[in-house]
Amino acid sequence: MNKTLTGMLLTASTLWANAILAEPAFDGELALAHIVSQVSFGPREPDNPAAKQQTISYIEQTLAPLTDRLTIQRFDYKGLPGTNLWASIKGTSSTSSARIMLGAHWDTRPQADRDHSPALRDRPIAGANDGASGVAALLELARVFAISAPPVTLDLVFFDLEDMGHIDDLPYSIGAREFVAKNPFYRPSAGIILDMVCAKTLSIPREQYSQSQAGELMDTIWAIAKQQNSTVFKDSPGIRIIDDHLPFLMAGIKVVDLIHYPFPDHWHTSADTVDKCSSDSLQQVGDVVQQFIASYKP
Repeated sequence: MNKTLTGMLLTASTLWANAILAEPAFDGELALAHIVSQVSFGPREPDNPAAKQQTISYIEQTLAPLTDRLTIQRFDYKGLPGTNLWASIKGTSSTSSARIMLGAHWDTRPQADRDHSPALRDRPIAGANDGASGVAALLELARVFAISAPPVTLDLVFFDLEDMGHIDDLPYSIGAREFVAKNPFYRPSAGIILDMVCAKTLSIPREQYSQSQAGELMDTIWAIAKQQNSTVFKDSPGIRIIDDHLPFLMAGIKVVDLIHYPFPDHWHTSADTVDKCSSDSLQQVGDVVQQFIASYKP
């Protein structure tokens, strides 16, 4: 591990050690610290089982004191082992059965297939943005709502094997597909997927599968972003993106995908490293999602 990353990791550990006593407000620096920790384990892809085990253990150990229920769901897809993690924080309402789901994929792409250097295209990526950032935001939101409980039950779901698409004829979003298939009675009232949400150049337009099938939910989120004067949420159409929201939308569950588009220059390259990340971008996304959950009325 290089000295810069080691120093960042020590800082991250110090921040998190004091985090539970902090105010119940999203902290972009704490989220960034979770990115540093994940990247320190190495690429989280099938050929690196040690890093994958370290990462899932890190997520589980971080969530254990913050959540009321935590379940590991293992699966096998065409001989490829995967692990989804599902944690819940009980809401304050004693009468509502409504639930909100937040989701992110925790794996990383095993090939930097868009790298400028052909020599690097068969190597795995670090996945600071594509993978670690969504996880980091969810972990920080778990801390926030462990201090101040959400109005309805909050589910945090971490999907494996999202980023295998077009490798050995595999699809994208394997973990999310498996989760929906194995939990047919799970029907959250609303859901948000966070994917690539830390870049210094972050731009989140209205992803079009989300817009067409969960437009009212998207309008509510964008209204909060406008109220907060967010600069990363763009009130303009994006494109249709295959991501972890699709299996839910196909099952009739309203889920919105918050994803950087146009994809950043470091997407699926060896340059997807911590230095591309911004605590301010994480802060803006976290603030919007936190307010959405805190003000949710089923």
